[in-house]
Amino acid sequence: MAKITYLLGAGASYNACPILDKQAEMMMKIAEFELEKIFREIDPVKYAYGVALKFTNEDNSKIPTDNKSQILWHIGYFGKKALEYNTIDTYAKKLHLNGETDELKKLKMCVSVFFDLWESFHEERYYHFSNDKHFPLEKKFVPSIFPKYQRIDNRYKSLFSILLDRNNNNEIKLNSDFKFISWNYDLQLEETFKLFINNGKFIKNEELNDLFKFKEIQKNKIDNDVFHLNGHRGFYNVKSGDTENRFTSFEEYWENNKILYNALTEGETNFDNYIKYSWEHSNDDFSNKVHSVLSETEILVIIGYSFPAFNRRIDQNMFDSLVPDKVKKIVYQDPNATKELILNLFKNPNLFKNKIEVLNNEKSLTQFYLPNDFFITQENKETIFETTEDELKKINY
Repeated sequence: MAKITYLLGAGASYNACPILDKQAEMMMKIAEFELEKIFREIDPVKYAYGVALKFTNEDNSKIPTDNKSQILWHIGYFGKKALEYNTIDTYAKKLHLNGETDELKKLKMCVSVFFDLWESFHEERYYHFSNDKHFPLEKKFVPSIFPKYQRIDNRYKSLFSILLDRNNNNEIKLNSDFKFISWNYDLQLEETFKLFINNGKFIKNEELNDLFKFKEIQKNKIDNDVFHLNGHRGFYNVKSGDTENRFTSFEEYWENNKILYNALTEGETNFDNYIKYSWEHSNDDFSNKVHSVLSETEILVIIGYSFPAFNRRIDQNMFDSLVPDKVKKIVYQDPNATKELILNLFKNPNLFKNKIEVLNNEKSLTQFYLPNDFFITQENKETIFETTEDELKKINY
């Protein structure tokens, strides 16, 4: 069976998480939404019609100094910066280049907390953000129409229903011929895996990592199933370091993180074990493993990735690890996919130009592409695997 690697961009989570400018807008909207609740508790009459937040340093003086309020305001602040700089990643690189270490630490915390809030509480608190009709007309900040989000993008469920097996120890594992390399902060892959092993008990990330390896640093230098190039969100508890506690509600989340902002600003903690950008990996063990995976790859499936200019050097470096004689096919699945985007990454594009297949029509984007090489009994037919609605309903989510 072929060695198959999935390279995922933001579009791979399009149905579950806001991406690109929508992510920036939603960071601002969540911050505004939650801070208005806090202000109304302080003075329900004065703030009956909301509070005008510009997310500039000037209006930070109006924000309560408690941990929760400061984190929420900074989420909105970094969302605005992401709009100004096109993406949150670009602004993070700007901070890195200018040596603004403290600001970068806050950004990492806010990115992690934002995705914690979104993936954990979207259905409970933010589901109505998907439709503009719920926004009051008097608001100065009214984002563009957002799609209706799923807690987990159904395309992951369809794919995992095929890729998961039981090993000799009767544990559910990812088929060993597959690897994932992701640019995304979200834990859609990990949450999907949980769906298939969930027995009703809470699963800590450390326990999950024993079955589905996604953390940057692995014990005994075991290879990952997933490599997060920019790191990933993660529930962080200051008191217990990297050992997370269970939280079952929005209030409990903040209770478990009630000293996080102060701990960060006072240098008692950081998010480097979670959000770590690709440009912070310089020929370390993690990046070497990524290149090793790519050097063994026979089929590369690229989903929802636009190959932005600010990642160009890293992308070219990764694609240098692909071995022309070993690669059978490169499949690029994205509404804006072109062969040229891929070919521009190679030093010698002629070695790969006949191996690239583009999937960019609407029908081909409804499910993640699954190479026919996975189905040993089928020799000449390519597959975009589809799970029926009835089958999806059987998956507990």
